[in-house]
Amino acid sequence: MEILHVILLGVVKYFWRDAINRLSKEQAELLKIRINSLDLTGLDPTIGSLNGNTFVQYAGSLVGRDFRVIAQIAVFVLYDLLPPKILKAWAALATLMPLVWMPKINNKTDYLVSLYYLLNISY
Repeated sequence: MEILHVILLGVVKYFWRDAINRLSKEQAELLKIRINSLDLTGLDPTIGSLNGNTFVQYAGSLVGRDFRVIAQIAVFVLYDLLPPKILKAWAALATLMPLVWMPKINNKTDYLVSLYYLLNISY
């Protein structure tokens, strides 16, 4: 499966656009502040900082690397801005991302067990 087109420019892109379109102006401003002030410890060290204004204002014009970050942070910055069902979908996506982003699978059996388990969790 090609992660960039199927997941990042597919699911994540449309989830993000939907999330932004659901927000009021006040909520969008709050989201920008949350993104700007997010602690990036634990994310890719090449990510220096995030620009909330860009992620919100240009939600329809972002690129794959932006959606890679969004997939990791969305559930933390949107936690009280969207309905619970949508947040559960974001949580499921965030849980699945590390498994699909693996460049090499050392133990296929363990990997498939983990994947099966995560796909069958009731969020």
